[in-house]
Amino acid sequence: MRRKEQWDEIPVSMPLLIKLFGASWYFTRYLFFRGQKGAELVDHALEENFSSDRFIARLAPAVQEPDPEQGFERLRLLKNELMLQILLVHLEGRLDQEQTERHLTMLADVALEMALRISGLHEATGCRLAVLGMGRMAGYEMTFGSDLDLIFLFEAEMDEIVAATSRKVRLLLRHLAAASSAGLLYEVDMRLRPHGTAGALLTSNRAFLEYHREEKEIWERQMMTRCRCVYDERHLGQDTLTQVQSYIYTDYDAEYLRREIAAMRQRVLNEKGSPRNKFDIKRGKGGIMDIDFLTHYLQLKHGAEVVGLRTCSTRQALRVLAEARLLTSDVVGTLLQAYAFLKTVESCVRLFDMKPISTIPADHRENAAPAMATGFGRDTEAFMENYLATTRTVRGEFEIIFAEP
Repeated sequence: MRRKEQWDEIPVSMPLLIKLFGASWYFTRYLFFRGQKGAELVDHALEENFSSDRFIARLAPAVQEPDPEQGFERLRLLKNELMLQILLVHLEGRLDQEQTERHLTMLADVALEMALRISGLHEATGCRLAVLGMGRMAGYEMTFGSDLDLIFLFEAEMDEIVAATSRKVRLLLRHLAAASSAGLLYEVDMRLRPHGTAGALLTSNRAFLEYHREEKEIWERQMMTRCRCVYDERHLGQDTLTQVQSYIYTDYDAEYLRREIAAMRQRVLNEKGSPRNKFDIKRGKGGIMDIDFLTHYLQLKHGAEVVGLRTCSTRQALRVLAEARLLTSDVVGTLLQAYAFLKTVESCVRLFDMKPISTIPADHRENAAPAMATGFGRDTEAFMENYLATTRTVRGEFEIIFAEP
C-alpha cells in the first residue's frame, strides 16, 4: 500500500526508488514532476513489455493532439515515461547493457517517427522522405543521453515542395531539442550530412548517391559503416543505402586503409583524448573509440568478401570477425567484455543529467557512481584499477591490429 505524502504518492518499491535517486537527478526531477503518475510508473516498470509495437501504442496519443506544440509536449512526457521505465528495469538488473541500448534505440526510432507525424512530414504529398540514423543510433547502441545523428533524404520534383519540407524539418529539429518541464526529446546532430554544416538540410537521394559514388576520404567511409534507415517512405532510404553499400564495402589498398584510420584515431586522441585530471572513456587511449576504429578498419578491409561484416553494430561486427576467424575468439571476447564495461561507465556518467559526458575524474574517490554501476560497490579504488587495466588491454589489441606489417 502506498503512503500519502505532500508530493502525492510513494511507490511501493522503495529500494528501486532509492536506486533511481542515486543514479539520475534528471529522472528524479521528472518523477516528482509527474506526482501520482510517477509512483505508478515505478510500480509497473518491471511488468512493462519493451517492444516497438508497445512503444508505438504508448507514444501514439501525442500524434492525436490538435496542435503541434501540444503534440510535442505530450511526446516529451510519454517518451520520458518509457525511458524512465527502461532505466528502472536496467537498475533492477533485468536488462544488461546491450539490451538496454537496444531498447533505448528502439524508443528513439519510434519517438522520431511520431515527431515526423506531428510535424506533418509523414507521407507528405509530392515528396518521399527518408531519415538515416548514424553512429550509435545506427547500431542500436544508444545510451542514456545519446543524441540523434541524422541525415534527411528526399525525392521530389517541385522546388516549392522541397522548400515546404525544409521548413517542416527545421520546425521538427527545433522541437526535438527543446526542453520543457516534461524534459526533452533528443539533441540532434546534423553534421554528418553531405558537406557537413555547409550542406543543405535536405539531400536528394540522387545527390546522396553521387556524393558517395565519388572517391571519398577514409573517415567518410568509416562513418558510413554506421548508417541505418530509421524512417522510410516507399523504400526510398533502403534502396539508396543498398546502392551506397557497394561504394563503402569495396577493394581498398590495405596499407593505405590502415594508415589513414590509425592517423585519424591519433588525431582524435591528440585533440580530445587527454583532458586534464580526467580519463576520457570514449576518446582516450584504450577507450570506446579504439574498439570502434579497429572494428571499422576490419569491416572495410574484409567487408567486400565477408557480407556479415556489413553491419552497423560494433558488437555484431566483432562477433562476425570471430566467426570468420579474422580475430580469435579470445580477442573478440576480451573486446566485447571491455566494450560492455566502458559503455556501462559512459551510460552511468551521462545518466545523471542526460548530458553527453564521456569523462570520469582521475581521482578514484570521485567515482562512486560508476563503481556502483559496474559492480564494485563502494570500492572506487578497485573500480579504477579495473578501468585502467581494461583500457590498457584494449589499447594493446588496437596496437597489435594497427601494427605496421
